[in-house]
Amino acid sequence: MIYAMPQLKKKSRYMTYGVIKYVLEHYGHDIRDEITDNIDAVLYSLADVMDMRGLRRLRESTSLPIIVGGHYAFFFWSAIIYSDIVWVGEIFDFAKLESLPDIANSVHSYIPGREWESIIPSTHIDWSLVPIVQQHNNSAYYWGGVGCKNKCKFCATSWMHQHNENTLGNIRSAREICKRHSVYLMVVSNEYVVDIGSQTRDMLAVDYLNTPVRGGWVRMGIEFAGETTRAWMGKPISNDELYAVFQKSKVENVALRLFHISGYESIDDWHAYFGRVARMLSVVQNTRLIHFNFTNLQYQNYTPLYRNRWSINPEYYISARETKAWYDKLRQNTSHILVGKPSLFQHVAYRMGIELSTELEQIEYWFSLYTKRNKYSANDMYKSLITTGVFNTPYVRTSRDGHLRVDVTGGEPELLDSVV
Repeated sequence: MIYAMPQLKKKSRYMTYGVIKYVLEHYGHDIRDEITDNIDAVLYSLADVMDMRGLRRLRESTSLPIIVGGHYAFFFWSAIIYSDIVWVGEIFDFAKLESLPDIANSVHSYIPGREWESIIPSTHIDWSLVPIVQQHNNSAYYWGGVGCKNKCKFCATSWMHQHNENTLGNIRSAREICKRHSVYLMVVSNEYVVDIGSQTRDMLAVDYLNTPVRGGWVRMGIEFAGETTRAWMGKPISNDELYAVFQKSKVENVALRLFHISGYESIDDWHAYFGRVARMLSVVQNTRLIHFNFTNLQYQNYTPLYRNRWSINPEYYISARETKAWYDKLRQNTSHILVGKPSLFQHVAYRMGIELSTELEQIEYWFSLYTKRNKYSANDMYKSLITTGVFNTPYVRTSRDGHLRVDVTGGEPELLDSVV
């Protein structure tokens, strides 16, 4: 088949586009970066909800069939509004198909009118076909894995994608090839316990504490302020273990990037968290950077937490005011500190509005708010999630037999008393 994929001209997320192009060409397809008259279909890779703006513009610019794939394609009810076919899952099974009817009729595809529960996300990955994608003269990317072995209640990636890792042999071979050409290789994955020769390691805290690490960066999710909440969400990291992480990183001379999610616990809970951290660092006295990274919580479909979407409290979402205060507090004990600020709740609500829309009228309303979303109050944006009906989008989950399952009873919030 002859495909057009205008995104190939872009540099952003080039690894994804490089994998798509390589695999399609391996199976004999012609893929171009320009839309011409002899094209069978236009491909669009959606990695994130913000890419929906580009898909909307693409729909306005062409009458050719548009096929959407990528991580965001799991939110097919939204992606289909501006496309003809949504391919749910990995590219490899898609590349084996030789006609539009074959693609449309696949169990991995969604087309308008199809039952949601008939969809089986494609999980097949042929790691031997994954290319090294060179983005610049001295840097390249290599796909190391997808999904996550942990099943945190808030993480859509771990619930949508089957956990699958490239082989260590492939990764080390790719690294040797790049080393011979003086090219720095970034391996893209969620976590690796073994040393794959990278200066940046993504690890669970429990794995880091049990694994010797040599210099560079370690990235891990602490996620929440309180021990009880962390355990309930699927990241059972105790305060003592957090202290041990700081101590170990000091001994190993490792910099840390710690990911946190605000919006579920109160601001007071976070004040208490940084009070504990300040006391820890007054003893450890780190000499490498510790970066406290913040994201404001988005209640995403496929996650158990989505069932609690009706219980969102906009007052729990932090802003730069709080992160600046915590930075000032930590700076009293160390100069090697960064505290990142998250997007405002208004932006989180905008993302949820687009992602949960199932109708054109809904999604167009949310697109109309893009440039003025921060001019509305957090409560106004929360009310829009209710009044537009996007919270009525049912809870979808993947099942053991591979099919998607729609839980029409999953809209009611669970009791949260045990985690407050």
